[in-house]
Amino acid sequence: MVFSKYAMFLKVIELGSMSKAAAECNYSQSAVSQIISSLEKELQLTLLNRSQTGIWLTSDGKYMLPYIEALSNAEQNIYTQASKLKGIESGRIVLGTFSSVSCHILMPIIKAFKDTYPNINIEIREGDNMAIESWLAKGTIDFGFIDSPTLPGFESIHVCRDPFVAVMSEEGVYANRKDIPVEIFEETPMIIVDEGTPKEAAGILRQINISPNIVHSSKDNSLILSMIENRLCLGYMGKLVLTKTPYKVINKPTVPQFYRDIVLTIKDRNAASVASQKFLEFFEENLGSVLAEIGYADGKSDEYNE
Repeated sequence: MVFSKYAMFLKVIELGSMSKAAAECNYSQSAVSQIISSLEKELQLTLLNRSQTGIWLTSDGKYMLPYIEALSNAEQNIYTQASKLKGIESGRIVLGTFSSVSCHILMPIIKAFKDTYPNINIEIREGDNMAIESWLAKGTIDFGFIDSPTLPGFESIHVCRDPFVAVMSEEGVYANRKDIPVEIFEETPMIIVDEGTPKEAAGILRQINISPNIVHSSKDNSLILSMIENRLCLGYMGKLVLTKTPYKVINKPTVPQFYRDIVLTIKDRNAASVASQKFLEFFEENLGSVLAEIGYADGKSDEYNE
């Protein structure tokens, strides 16, 4: 895939490194450096500070960033519309998501989509809910997966209703209980998944006047589940995180039971690129079978169906 100077500049900013951008885009580091230098020369501005520890925007770079983002988006739209006129099923999609959706819902659909549309490139940006909403608002991604309620003025497709569950070692002291009163989280050390969502676990508990005894939070699901397996703490998280886990952990419903609704959000579906529209159609057609395979019939966890 050929990256324009604007797209390459944004990729360098995103990754904070020319070498990382070069590796991801399959360019040489010298080629990336020349592209950035060419852009700076053209604008007669220094856009980036460079050091051995990384790269960051200069004050001029910060000022120019939204204009470069707009140019990159417009440039992509030009190529997309040209492809549409020529009847070529190609293009580029940039989507934002978080770990549990990426691994268990998105990857099987992307694989099947790429088999059908090999000339449409898909770029995944992983972040927390706040980052994804920011990317959507700026137009740096085509659509994103977030917790509802969605952004004002944006359209959404419901993906699934994910129950929050208590997670423990198979040999834990609560393993034989049918369910877990949330008050237990005040007295027992617990760990939560940090996905930056409006309905994150600690926030839900505090809304019902529970002060959780959180000893650790992490974006690394493997670390979290390993700690739980080794009986270092209890977990409280969306059940989707546990899909196909190799760790020796079990989950229990809580009293009361809470849920998060995961949605795919887009600014304006009718104004989306041809590639994005093809993906959205494909996503809706295949979502049901993917959810059924992981135990979410009708978009809800089979074990926790309301």
